[in-house]
Amino acid sequence: MTHFLKIVLRDVRFRILMWIIGISALTLVVPPAFKGLYSDPAERELLKETLANPAMVAIVGPVPESTYTIAVMFSHEMMVFMAVVHGLFGIMIANAVSRKMEDNGLLEYVSSTGITRGNIFGAQLLIGFIMNIVLGAVIFAGLGVMNIESFDAAGNLLYALGTALFGILFYTFTLVLAQLLPSSDWSFGTALAILLLLYVGRAVTDVINTDYSVAFPYHWLTRMEPFGTNDYVWLLPFAVILLFIRLAWVLFRKRDLDDAYIAIDFKGKTRHIQSYPRLQLAGMKVLIISWLLGMLLIGLAYGAIFGDLDTFINDNELLAQALEDDSGTDPILQFISTLVMITVIVGVIPALMVSARILREEKSGRLEVLASADISRIHMLITHGVLGTIAGAFGLALSLLGMYTASIGVESIEVSPGDYMMTALNYTAAVILFTGLSMLLTGIARKLHTLIWLYFIYAFFVNYLGLIIGLDDEWRMVTPFYYLAEMPAEEIDWMAWLIVILIGAAFGAVGAFLFGKRDIG
Repeated sequence: MTHFLKIVLRDVRFRILMWIIGISALTLVVPPAFKGLYSDPAERELLKETLANPAMVAIVGPVPESTYTIAVMFSHEMMVFMAVVHGLFGIMIANAVSRKMEDNGLLEYVSSTGITRGNIFGAQLLIGFIMNIVLGAVIFAGLGVMNIESFDAAGNLLYALGTALFGILFYTFTLVLAQLLPSSDWSFGTALAILLLLYVGRAVTDVINTDYSVAFPYHWLTRMEPFGTNDYVWLLPFAVILLFIRLAWVLFRKRDLDDAYIAIDFKGKTRHIQSYPRLQLAGMKVLIISWLLGMLLIGLAYGAIFGDLDTFINDNELLAQALEDDSGTDPILQFISTLVMITVIVGVIPALMVSARILREEKSGRLEVLASADISRIHMLITHGVLGTIAGAFGLALSLLGMYTASIGVESIEVSPGDYMMTALNYTAAVILFTGLSMLLTGIARKLHTLIWLYFIYAFFVNYLGLIIGLDDEWRMVTPFYYLAEMPAEEIDWMAWLIVILIGAAFGAVGAFLFGKRDIG
């Protein structure tokens, strides 16, 4: 097992390290920021009342009953959001060390050298536990050394344990899917869709009736209330991890390599793929469809709570008056714009994943084969950029269409389908800028592309927290969302929209040119 473990770690250790650094940094930078922004208990209580509205409950979860200390505020506003990140971390690494290695022929090779299936599965499982335990230990230690009032050892431990177990939960669940489904694309796409679907289910049930939320792992985290009640009992549902481990092992032990229990074949008849775009679309259809489905579900979930949002604001005259006095706009539109912003930032992810797919082609050595067929590398990268932009823009349109469809019966919301589509058009500029920057980094160097994910995490972080707690605008000035109109509450700023698009297009053009010149492989 040690030999196979070394082989696997050689392939994924850099990605694991970057994820651990990114997640821990994203987590540990928040408590000092909260301390500086909300040191006054009265301000925290006012924020707590604001976060009780359905829009915020759908995003971050129910407001805890405990006194709203800085630590309680931290766990309340970060735990659900970070759970998505921990889950994505587990899915990506589990898929990489299991089904993707099998697709590449590595598992068949190591099996032929005498390494048993038990050793292979043991190494895969060990990696998942070690990386999440290390991440949890870093977060626990980091929260402790900050020595911020109300961050006690029991709360630090519960927060670290909860998020680590959430990561392990989706890691082991992805191992199960890797045995059931026929390729790494299918296992990743399905796991990702379920991660988002569970978030959507939690968002809807938390608003309508939290009794139904118990079915969703995200809700287990919020019921723990770290730094408040510190309810360790809600760690017990994560025992389902043991079931996933057992199920994944039984399925792996009995399955032939390169086979699957669920056969999925959309071919029907032999097709002649005569262009690079069609080749990539055929290879990425599962990834794209999974994300489009996820975006539609997020839109439907947020749209379903608009009626509760309307009731909440109308019943809270003080909140409605404060919001109107502050901005002069309809408070319901403001909260809708908040939900739209979160949805848009999530919608950038499929655009980045599709545009970065060319790096997988480069690593596998397939680009040289394609280049020998007179397909220029400039054309290849532009293809990925265009497909990424289309996937991201279409995902935004679907999510906003879902919002409209789910809220069509709410009479007080005067947002037409045209307004939603204009909102999608407005934020497509941000998708183009992120995709263009992705292409630029790809053109400079393959390993440099990691920076786009760090930039994305930063943009998500400052806009997510900025919308919830009101971070200074200086934090957002290096992201496109600062310059684009916050639709549908505002009118589109055509000049800003055009400038952001031109910058993104320029990044993409330069990246394609550089990619055509640099060495590959």
